Amino acid sequence: MNRKRWQFVALAVATTTMAACGTTPGSSNTGSGKSPGGAAKALSSLSFAYASAGDSVGIFKTVGDGVMTHGTQLGIKVKRYDNNLDGPTALTNAGLIVQSKPDIAIDWNTQVGVGAAVGQQFTRSNTPCLAVNQQIPGCAWLNLSNKQMGVDAAGVILPIASKRGWTGANTTVVMSIASANGVEVNDGPRYFYVQTANTLPGFVKVSPSQITASTTTIGGTNGIQIDCKSTLDGAYAAMQNVVGRIPKSNNVLLYGSDDDCTLGAYRSLKQAGFGNRILTGGLGADPDGLHLLRTDPNWVAEGALFFQNWGLYALSEAVAITQGVNPPALTAIPQIMLTKANADTYYDSNGGVKSLPPLVASNKYLAKYNILQKFAKVQGLN
Repeated sequence: MNRKRWQFVALAVATTTMAACGTTPGSSNTGSGKSPGGAAKALSSLSFAYASAGDSVGIFKTVGDGVMTHGTQLGIKVKRYDNNLDGPTALTNAGLIVQSKPDIAIDWNTQVGVGAAVGQQFTRSNTPCLAVNQQIPGCAWLNLSNKQMGVDAAGVILPIASKRGWTGANTTVVMSIASANGVEVNDGPRYFYVQTANTLPGFVKVSPSQITASTTTIGGTNGIQIDCKSTLDGAYAAMQNVVGRIPKSNNVLLYGSDDDCTLGAYRSLKQAGFGNRILTGGLGADPDGLHLLRTDPNWVAEGALFFQNWGLYALSEAVAITQGVNPPALTAIPQIMLTKANADTYYDSNGGVKSLPPLVASNKYLAKYNILQKFAKVQGLN
């Protein structure tokens, strides 16, 4: 099997970074969204275009289904496109969207290389646009923070390692990344290593910028980086190729850019005999990740992204834009680091979302449109 579920791009924290990419406040191609007289548009008068990242992938399809279902229930006309994880297809779809003249285009493009060209089509036609996850220059941006996930995972995993006496002398950090997806998608593993080196003694310390897509080792066996290629099988194969470099007596701290990238490497490490000398966590809270968090003593953290509800946040921001709101440079998608102690607060035994974390500064304005309250349970909101 060659499972490829999803890839997530991290938000850029520095304002200068966002400015360089064309997403400073006020620069997005969001339009006024109001009728000539200045009155807010009724939802039933709106038409949206939604371009899915790739409907062949379960998580992406789930988000698209949410946009379609909830948009229809709100009375919004939504036309769906499938970018199919493919750059040329995303470009073609952008052209078709422009021709359909929607009130706003909601676009999830996974291919870094075509983002600028997609954005240019929207900008030239003055089509208001909202980019989901992967940044599109000229569009408003709805995204998560993989950097924060890496930091938060370290906050859960490293105290356990410290209590066990794990140091740079007896421990290897494995970073499982998806190199083709760009720098930001791999911020989680990168910052996990940086936090480890700054927290546990004996590790070679490096800055985040020193861990690039081509980095394979740091300080001998302090850090090993593999390319999972965004698949479980790819992660397993990549780990198999380098597992012999890790001293047999070492402990292993493992963190990947998504659940598949972690799980494939984890299986290889267990087969190599590291067993209970592994501490790890996932990102995505997919069924496998949630199951391992609840049942496997080595799997102690799981980054929850609440992808089932991303459609609600996308619709809320899109509606805000049509009502004349100029959104922040980055509107946050809900996320939290799950542990064995709090997993049941947020997810039920079947992987369904029970509760969403509170809104934060950059997305509080979404509550005004009552979409989140209508379809989800957000802590502090309803």
